[in-house]
Amino acid sequence: MQKKPKRKIRKQIWIPALFLLLILVAYLGFKITENGVFTVIDYKEDPQEVATYKHFEFAKRKMKAIDHEQVCIKNEKGKVVAIKEGLVNFHTKDASENTEYTMENGENGYLNGNYGSDGLYLDTSQDGKQVLFQMAGVKGWVDVDSIDLLLYDPNYTLSSYTKNKDTLVHQVCLNLLENEAISYGIGPVPPFMEDDTTYYSYDGHYFYTDFKSMSQDVQHNEHANAINQEPYFNFYQYVPHRSKSHAASDRFNTFLWEQKGIDQLASAYPCLENESVLYDQQPLFMAVQDQVYMNGTMMFALACNESGYGQSQYAIEQHNVFGHEAYDSNPDQATLYADLNDCVEQHAQHFLQEGYANPNDWRYHGSWFGDKGSGINVQYASDPYWGEKAASMYYYLDEGKDASSISIVTKLLDQKLSVEDKKGNVLYSYPEGSVASFIVLEENGNTIKVQLEAPIQDGKMDVSIPYTENMVGYVSL
Repeated sequence: MQKKPKRKIRKQIWIPALFLLLILVAYLGFKITENGVFTVIDYKEDPQEVATYKHFEFAKRKMKAIDHEQVCIKNEKGKVVAIKEGLVNFHTKDASENTEYTMENGENGYLNGNYGSDGLYLDTSQDGKQVLFQMAGVKGWVDVDSIDLLLYDPNYTLSSYTKNKDTLVHQVCLNLLENEAISYGIGPVPPFMEDDTTYYSYDGHYFYTDFKSMSQDVQHNEHANAINQEPYFNFYQYVPHRSKSHAASDRFNTFLWEQKGIDQLASAYPCLENESVLYDQQPLFMAVQDQVYMNGTMMFALACNESGYGQSQYAIEQHNVFGHEAYDSNPDQATLYADLNDCVEQHAQHFLQEGYANPNDWRYHGSWFGDKGSGINVQYASDPYWGEKAASMYYYLDEGKDASSISIVTKLLDQKLSVEDKKGNVLYSYPEGSVASFIVLEENGNTIKVQLEAPIQDGKMDVSIPYTENMVGYVSL
């Protein structure tokens, strides 16, 4: 029987078929990955639509190819979702509502745009739904629907820094669109700053005299154009609570008089302008300092900041001078204390030692006032500049006494840093990219003896026991 010859598929047939199949697969993949409608708009002269895409990344490439910064991308709802350079406006909600974001380390954070309006725009996610920003020392991703993106305009009253004699003054923008701002001194002026010069910074560590240079540097994660090559850390923001203040015996009352004309103790709400529940209370704060080993002047500064110098209703009627449990959404949940002594003791022991100064607690980011990047401010308050405001109170209360007698070292970490006991056992650690601040007791080469953040017993942290000044650790820098 004669064999039937095998049928051969001619190349002329299968090569075009394969080519068509690849085109079909590519087309289907292209359609499946469509994530919206994105229009690139040029604002250099009259607003002009440049091109529209159904993939955000294509629109982003087109925007970046345009040779100026007055350009943006809008989605199908008309919402600006990306710009080349500019601002993130957080003042988009009522004062009772916070804006949530996700930090670069995956941790959740929050802030209230009514206390700080402007952030620095850095990037937009591949789907056009999240914006990366920098503000008050933190970089985070926020939903594009929670904020507004604005092209940079030199007419905006932006958050900025200036030198006023020996004081570093921070101007904080409260409303970008209305050009509303407040200013306050936060500490001694850095030596690299000059008179009659405006400086921009959204981390408080590196400063620029030009917005564009700052924007480009931060977008590239560098500081080549900053006026300071080493990061600046304000003592009053970064000194840990585990320090002892050296305030003069009458300093707290003098401060209340200097700031608000207060010279009497308040007993009922509303109080007179010259009355406060904090008047004559320095002995109480200093006694708690000795009892729990928490800086008494820092606690008093925080009380002034949270209670309107001890004149708020919660301070007078509920003996709550720290705003405990007075959430933005429902401030009437504020904790009721038996008396002021109870409030200050609870703040030092429960809120600080067991919480914000406890490296094993979820709220811990360092026991210093800090900002939204590190310190108590990260989880304590929605005001992104709460740490600065508390530091400002401390700065004017202190008059340089603690700054000259307490030695600290503060580092922006490029790798993980552990605090060890004398035997080399790790007590707690700070992750790469975070800020760590320590009270320096002794220096021996690269090894520094520091005051621990929490009490230790049998080589382990135990916040239930009293803290003593001989609870020390070691770090290698």
